[in-house]
Amino acid sequence: MARSKKRKSTRSQSTVTHQNGNKWLGKISMFLVSSGIFVALLGVIYRYWATNVSLEFVQPIGNAYEFSLKNETPVDRTVKMFRIVPPSVQKVAYRITEDIYVNLDDQGRVILPGGNVSYIPAVEFKELDGQKIPANGSLKFRVPPLSSRSWMAPEAFIVDVRYELEPSNSVLAIFETLLDDIGMRSREQTIHYMVVENYWTVSRSDFVNDEAIRVFCRDNEAMAKSNICAPKNP
Repeated sequence: MARSKKRKSTRSQSTVTHQNGNKWLGKISMFLVSSGIFVALLGVIYRYWATNVSLEFVQPIGNAYEFSLKNETPVDRTVKMFRIVPPSVQKVAYRITEDIYVNLDDQGRVILPGGNVSYIPAVEFKELDGQKIPANGSLKFRVPPLSSRSWMAPEAFIVDVRYELEPSNSVLAIFETLLDDIGMRSREQTIHYMVVENYWTVSRSDFVNDEAIRVFCRDNEAMAKSNICAPKNP
């Protein structure tokens, strides 16, 4: 009989403790809801999940270009990688912006000073790696030219911009890595840009390698019958 009474007493204490715990949880929940903290937390979670970092072309700066990364998320982010990657196969057009002396070969073809192959400084741009962008903030930066020659400006050019960002907080970075591994959220982004008359616009064409030349030939009557445009204009 004594053992039976002891078990009943233990069960009674456990029930009271459980009821007290439920009351405290209820009070905490009511406080969060009534104070607006719960709604604010939901808003932060939603913004974290639904928003992202966007890339925006601002303007040409001489031969270079100004861009802006806008962090619309509620957490600080770090740039892991930012690269300018022109497709290896594409038709391009450049405009000569200064008077220069050229040579002609035996077949009458024009040879530019230094040769007709131009180096693209933008592909070496890595200065953004490791930079931090504050929550709800932005970061403006300069992208190098698409030609190492100051007297050449791109008239028709396709460029891929690839970048990857992660939360500056290590715990959130691990969480996003898991989401990336299971395919729920990709941290690496690729944007196809069409550079026409030295101005960058996002291209959503399925034929991105030909899009810049097509637009250039369409908008430039003087060049429409040139060799570079003629195959596209039967």
